[in-house]
Amino acid sequence: MLFEELGLAADRVTFDTKSGPLIVRRAGEGYEMDFPAQPPERVDAPAGLAEALGAAPQEVWASTYLVAVMRDETQVRGLSPDLSALEAVASSATGGRGNVGVAALADSGTGYDVVDRFFAPGSGIPEDPATGSLHTILSPLFAEKLGRPRLAFHQAYPGRGGDLDCEHRGERVLLRGRAVTVLDATLRITG
Repeated sequence: MLFEELGLAADRVTFDTKSGPLIVRRAGEGYEMDFPAQPPERVDAPAGLAEALGAAPQEVWASTYLVAVMRDETQVRGLSPDLSALEAVASSATGGRGNVGVAALADSGTGYDVVDRFFAPGSGIPEDPATGSLHTILSPLFAEKLGRPRLAFHQAYPGRGGDLDCEHRGERVLLRGRAVTVLDATLRITG
């Protein structure tokens, strides 16, 4: 918004956040965001997760969110979870908000390495179309699985989604992609 809508002329902007500095740079036709990495730890699948998702994950990992690694791209795309049950399972398992990422290796020839989705009922969002924080978890996880730091992710939000080029650099993750304005509004403050 600062770059595109307000015409900020700077090459980068730094935001002070609870998790440390978040730096956004111009990168060609898109942007690069520099986030703290959130490597997950493998955990046992919490009771009720498979039922809430509508499919059994092959692996379950935990960081800020639960991450269910699914069998394949088709399974990720086909999920239609019970969001209330998913929130309850994830909240009790992580002590967090009740949000869950799902991911799998992409089908060959797709142009990306990993396909994922992010269900965020604990944040009041049934499903988010493009989620930077999820990829600070997925990037270290799949960088280790695939043996390379830079990966192409496709967040498969039905009908829209987003493509992210992620690079795991130790304690940081670089997320690159394009931004699209989806809402233009005027906020009026009274009082």
